[in-house]
Amino acid sequence: MVNITAKLKRVGNSLGIIVPSNVIDSNNLKEGEELFVNIQLNEVSSVGQMLADARKHKLNFKKSTQEILDEIDRDSD
Repeated sequence: MVNITAKLKRVGNSLGIIVPSNVIDSNNLKEGEELFVNIQLNEVSSVGQMLADARKHKLNFKKSTQEILDEIDRDSD
């Protein structure tokens, strides 16, 4: 499996991605071959937003929000 980061580019009325030549060469890819593409958007959420989303889905935590934030602060030092 190969992971790349790519920006969408206009191709006619569609959008496409460019596969870098080093990935093409190292995997012996040829024009017309089918590839499986897993799309993952580069979205950044705040910790607060993640906790709010978890509460919305009724997920329960053993630690309070403040305890979790304090732990994140300690781990980021």
